[in-house]
Amino acid sequence: MKTLSSRYTEQAQDATRPLVLSQRTSSPAQDSPVLFQESCLGLTADQDRIVLRRYFEHYSPDAGRWVEYAHSISTAELVHWIMTHGQLHIECSHDTPDEKVAH
Repeated sequence: MKTLSSRYTEQAQDATRPLVLSQRTSSPAQDSPVLFQESCLGLTADQDRIVLRRYFEHYSPDAGRWVEYAHSISTAELVHWIMTHGQLHIECSHDTPDEKVAH
């Protein structure tokens, strides 16, 4: 089987390794091909884009086929989308030790 997102990690040797979101291997029957699926999230080497990779492989003793889909978005666009559409949760300190609150 192909090494974990090898093209991605070869291009970004110094960058953080991608985060594996899911990984699954299945074989419906003993004589059927093995199906390997993986999804991972990472950054390009310049950290300008976030990349979601989905890798699929069918392997059998006779043949092996694989395909990888790479979806990317600029980091700035994703941050803007999260701030616009994401759920906001705010935490803050209400009282500091030296501050007296007048009622």
